[in-house]
Amino acid sequence: MYFPGEAVIAMIDTMADGRTVEVGIIGREGIVGVNVFLGGAITPDKAVVQMPGSAYRMKAGDLRKEVRFGSPLQRLLLEYTRTFLAVISQSVACSQHHNIEQRLARWLLTMSDYAHSRELRMDHKSIAAMLGVRRVGVTETAGELQGAGLIRYQRGCITILDRRRLEKRTCECYGFIKRQYRVLHGALRPLLPRQAGAPAQRP
Repeated sequence: MYFPGEAVIAMIDTMADGRTVEVGIIGREGIVGVNVFLGGAITPDKAVVQMPGSAYRMKAGDLRKEVRFGSPLQRLLLEYTRTFLAVISQSVACSQHHNIEQRLARWLLTMSDYAHSRELRMDHKSIAAMLGVRRVGVTETAGELQGAGLIRYQRGCITILDRRRLEKRTCECYGFIKRQYRVLHGALRPLLPRQAGAPAQRP
């Protein structure tokens, strides 16, 4: 089990023909290996680091012992799992019903939120693998967004120039997923330990 700190992980599904698609993004709000918490032995999806950074590691056996008797950790993981399943469902629907521009805009905005920066280090090939589309589709769409003055792309670096307008180009999935995590943060706050004289810290 991995608990990201500053790292951001993409969970992707791989088809028999090698095609891939992102089904969920995990940052400091979540865990990699939620299936272990649910009783599984392995993770069927592939975890790909999108942004390097710190993470905490916990042996699966230790986690199973900790959550066996209704511990606070179990309650935290239940809340997170419920949210992550909703996010996965929305991500799958997004890949089926929204166009490349909407999905690319969502991806860029999501990564920007995690990075706390408008400058992102990623190339078209890796983005295409996450979106489950051809690289040329990402290149053409990114070119259109750049031509409209929304982003700038140069040597593997994408900079969001006009976030407000980019948000108008994305689909409703971006707002839906943000609301899910906002609700999760509210649900987790009472479950987190408090320091003496200090309010509970946001996960």
